[in-house]
Amino acid sequence: MKRTIISFLAGVIVTGCAMGWFWYQDREQYTRAIPAVKGPVQTTPVVNGTPAGATNGAVSQQTGTVDGQSTQPQAQITQEKAMEIFKTAYPDYRIEKVKFDIDHGRAHYEIDGKTLTREVEIKVDAVTGEIFQVKEGH
Repeated sequence: MKRTIISFLAGVIVTGCAMGWFWYQDREQYTRAIPAVKGPVQTTPVVNGTPAGATNGAVSQQTGTVDGQSTQPQAQITQEKAMEIFKTAYPDYRIEKVKFDIDHGRAHYEIDGKTLTREVEIKVDAVTGEIFQVKEGH
């Protein structure tokens, strides 16, 4: 009889601890702060769906200087919009990190997300909003 009661109590304690851990992990996704994008985010006004000053909707993605003015790519997608794009593509994932970067003249956001068992890293073009790279892991 004692052995049965002790086994029952041990089971209740282990189950309670496991449920508490899962509750805490679920609660954590709503209270974790998302780090801000480092560096200035450049924006270009959009009129009727096309960037102001662009010809035929074409946006230059060259870097460098021309006549002393920077030709850095102009980000039209905000960090919040990039996060919305991520949540649309991966609704069950929580966002772990958002980073603004420019690689090979292409301005983009790198967004890392995860669930309890899976991880994903995507790159969202800061000009078009297109997801152009996805890395999934376990």
